[in-house]
Amino acid sequence: MSVRSLHELHEEGGAPAEFVERFAAAWHDGDWSVAEDHWQLLVNRLLRSREMEGLKRRDALRTAEREVQNLGLSLLRSPAPTRCPMCATAPPQGPFDAPRQPTMEPR
Repeated sequence: MSVRSLHELHEEGGAPAEFVERFAAAWHDGDWSVAEDHWQLLVNRLLRSREMEGLKRRDALRTAEREVQNLGLSLLRSPAPTRCPMCATAPPQGPFDAPRQPTMEPR
């Protein structure tokens, strides 16, 4: 059992779909790859918390997903400007941190 993808959550409709749309659009400028990575990291971080210790794996996983969605929607619906918790804790990338393109140089 693994964390559901943003696509799977979006398929549910309702609040999960609203969360996914806002999470990807507002916090990640439509970059679904980064949004997916941050979603997975947030859920896994919550899974490692003390509150999840006594729960069965499936229950802990669904609880963590629900809690991240609830917190995310609360922040995203807030009139105050907010950021993705993962983006807020990641150091800003400088020009030298950009991913390098593979080259075809001989060794």
